[in-house]
Amino acid sequence: MDDLTDRYYQETDPVRRREILKKALETEDTPADRIRERLWDLRYKEMPHAKDGQWTDAYIRLWMALRFAAQYANSFFGGRGAKKEVRRILDELQIASFLQEGQEARELLYREFYHGACVYLKVCAADRNYSSAFMGMVPMKESSVQAKIARDIYESLYVGVRSVQAEEELALFRQAATAAFEDLMPAQKEYLQEMIGNDQ
Repeated sequence: MDDLTDRYYQETDPVRRREILKKALETEDTPADRIRERLWDLRYKEMPHAKDGQWTDAYIRLWMALRFAAQYANSFFGGRGAKKEVRRILDELQIASFLQEGQEARELLYREFYHGACVYLKVCAADRNYSSAFMGMVPMKESSVQAKIARDIYESLYVGVRSVQAEEELALFRQAATAAFEDLMPAQKEYLQEMIGNDQ
């Protein structure tokens, strides 16, 4: 059972994650796996009309919405729209409900947030547009890419979260993303912590 759980959190493909979870539920139907199943159902949505079986990841949608919120933090109209979009995604993901269900639900939500953050950070680091300068023509140094990602975390999960007044609901998401960054990119840990410290 532990092997299936480890595989579940190592896998990034939504369909393969679902298959691992299904096998775990068939082997031993536990309350934890039932919570994982609910989290999976809320996180992933198959894209309509996609010929190659593409899926959307609501955690990445949430991150993008928070980036938008940070950009428009001082704009009345843009800020209202950003707050509305973040609220819509939070309601879809039922974050408040999971937070009220007890310690196990909170821990599993944190693990799913951590997984989602790892996926996002690896995508950013590998994306040529994200990791390039001058309209994608000049590759950035690895340290510069990681510093850019650190700024992304700070702007999205600190400035953005604060601007939409969702600190309580997104505290776990913020913690998980920060931990994921520090685990994957430890060389820039102090840079991120300095930005966070200056924000407080």
